[in-house]
Amino acid sequence: MKQASKPKERVEKPLTVRPALSRAAAQFVEKHPNEVTGIVANALEAAALEAAAVETGLVVAKDRVLPEALRRLVVSRDADSGEGRVLSISEAAELLEVTRVTVYSWIESKRLLAWRATRRGVLIPAEQIMGAREVVPGIREVLAVIGEPEAAWDFLNEESAFVDPESSVRPIEALREGRVDAVIAAAHSFLEAFS
Repeated sequence: MKQASKPKERVEKPLTVRPALSRAAAQFVEKHPNEVTGIVANALEAAALEAAAVETGLVVAKDRVLPEALRRLVVSRDADSGEGRVLSISEAAELLEVTRVTVYSWIESKRLLAWRATRRGVLIPAEQIMGAREVVPGIREVLAVIGEPEAAWDFLNEESAFVDPESSVRPIEALREGRVDAVIAAAHSFLEAFS
């Protein structure tokens, strides 16, 4: 008589949120696939050394930081800042405290930066929304220089020495500070440098 086998125990793995590659990092991987192995090996080595420092008590876990060389390759997912987050039309309407029709109107008039993704519908970067009925100033002007909304967002979202040669700052942050003229000049310089 055949003995019934015991049901296998289900092992659940903890859900972890991993950082996403920035657009610049993804483009680098696409253009230089042969260099990725060495870069990943270096990153893993740095992570292993950091983990060992945490285990031995040399570094407190909450003080762990990403190595400087890797920091610019990672997109932050800080939910409070909205950095890296994209919204649907409904989410943007709720955050702006306007109707969906108003959001579509603002997109069409280039007051709000958005683009259509095939499966996800219209994507609206959350970081350009400052509050109820308030959008970062200068979006329309940036879109006048860089006509493709997704390319315009790439420019606004990546650190740029074009805005402030003394320190790399993201143009979207400069717009939040009201430095519209500096960002527009940087957009023109950006286009000249990469065309």
